[in-house]
Amino acid sequence: MATSDPTSPIADGLELPEGVTFLAVQWVDIHGSPKAKLVPPGGTAALCGPGGGAGFAGFANHGFARGPEHAELLAVPDLDTMVTLPHRPDTAIVLSKVHDGDEIASCCTRSILARVQDEAAAMGIIPMVGMEPEFFLLRRLEDGSVAPLDPTDVLDKPCYDFATLLGSKDLLGQIVGAVDALGIGVYALDHEDGNGQYEINFDYAEALVSADRFTMLRTIIGDIARSNGAIASFMPKPLSGRTGSGAHVHLSGRSPDGDNLFLDPLDDRGLGLSPMAYSFIAGVLEHGRALAALTMPSVNSYRRLQASTTSSGATWAPTSVVYGGNNRTPMIRVPAPGRFEDRAVDSSCNPYLALAGIILAGLDGVKRGLDPGAPVDGLAAGLGAPQLPRTLAEALDALERDTVLRDGLGEEAFCEFVAVKRMEWVSYMDAVSRWEIDTYLTRV
Repeated sequence: MATSDPTSPIADGLELPEGVTFLAVQWVDIHGSPKAKLVPPGGTAALCGPGGGAGFAGFANHGFARGPEHAELLAVPDLDTMVTLPHRPDTAIVLSKVHDGDEIASCCTRSILARVQDEAAAMGIIPMVGMEPEFFLLRRLEDGSVAPLDPTDVLDKPCYDFATLLGSKDLLGQIVGAVDALGIGVYALDHEDGNGQYEINFDYAEALVSADRFTMLRTIIGDIARSNGAIASFMPKPLSGRTGSGAHVHLSGRSPDGDNLFLDPLDDRGLGLSPMAYSFIAGVLEHGRALAALTMPSVNSYRRLQASTTSSGATWAPTSVVYGGNNRTPMIRVPAPGRFEDRAVDSSCNPYLALAGIILAGLDGVKRGLDPGAPVDGLAAGLGAPQLPRTLAEALDALERDTVLRDGLGEEAFCEFVAVKRMEWVSYMDAVSRWEIDTYLTRV
């Protein structure tokens, strides 16, 4: 199944920036992992005109619902996204939409988000999104395990620690310099609550632009870390007993005239939100358990979410499907008037699917005029509220029952996502961990 592409094919030849010897035509698989074909200057003509693009076997990537018997898919460049990598000036990247023949492939997650964004715009809402990716800088030990890149990064409460920030400043500076050179607008970088963990903040933008930036940022951070002999990990919880990595999503709704539709200074609940914002939040909460599969899509995600304790004394991850003010324990936090933060998102997500799901859920709340009730005050845990799933399998069960997300994402893409993630869960359950051997091998 495919849908018509509202954009026109590239009509003219492709001229690469000066000094570029390869153009990476990039798409993402169902996990959000970047895939690409490198095209030299002499090969760019094949990217242009009707039927042009970088062909690839859909069966070779997860989540395209294709087998070896199917024709190639085409990654058709979106020229507005072409940039030269600042740290690799001989290489440019252009993001693409995946085509199946003359139509958009139903499993192209970037196109799914673009479509959902258009559906919101048709309701007069332009979703504005800021994302806060957290990641670890690690080194591999001789026994195959990993540890913080900086061996002196051992504090039990390392959050905002200046000494360890200075120790990693050269590598972090390369990352920030490269990202900032792309005009993404980095405005802060800090050491997070896990040893070896950092967060980078960049300017908010329309949903699709923010997802593109998130994808590009993960690519750049990983590449620069490798060139420095380090591992950059977006795994939600790579270190036992340490805080895991989220990718909190801040969202507001802008009108076509540029007004913030989520802002109401006279809000009688005191949070500075409009009735539309409350309905949007209510929709996200109603679909919260199902959204977890999209926003926290790995087995490891639920080690972050359900951690009993960490060395710092806090996990920083929500478990209750509720909302509150400037309170980091609910799923939804309202840090300032006119926007909210979804904290049930982690750095392993496919940002296109995660944002598409959140927006679909919020629009459902707006259409139905839902109300989330009063905000919670104090610790959200233990209030008797619905809880986020404890495992990926539980999240997938909730997702499969959610017809709004199924219809909004599209049947084929929805089923492919669930099938791939079910296989991931089965693989995990087939593996026997060292803990199990140590605990059960000689118990009886």
